[in-house]
Amino acid sequence: MDLCKYAVVNGSHTVMGEIMGGKSKPIIGIPIYDEHTNNIRWAEEKNLGVLAIKPSQVTKGISKIKENYVEFQDNLNDFSKNFVPNGAENSAKIAAQTLEEKR
Repeated sequence: MDLCKYAVVNGSHTVMGEIMGGKSKPIIGIPIYDEHTNNIRWAEEKNLGVLAIKPSQVTKGISKIKENYVEFQDNLNDFSKNFVPNGAENSAKIAAQTLEEKR
C-alpha cells in the first residue's frame, strides 16, 4: 500500500477506514451492497475518494484523483489524524477486558 497512490475497494467501512485513515490513500469505491454505496458517497462528499458504479466511472475516478491528488491528500491527512487503526483488534481487547473485570 505504501507505494500505491489510491486503492480500489468495495465500500466496506472497515476496509475504507484502514485505507483512508490508516494509510491516508484515496479510494475508488465499487459498491456491492447498498451500505457500501452510502459509505463511498460519504467519502466522496469529504473528498476522500470517489464512487464508481459503472466501469467508465472507474477510469474517471482515477483521473479525478490524479488531477486533484494534493487536495485528496490534504483531506486524508486531516481525516487520518482522528483515525484509530485496527478497530476489530481494539474492540476485541476492550471486550475481553470488560469480561475479565466482571468475573
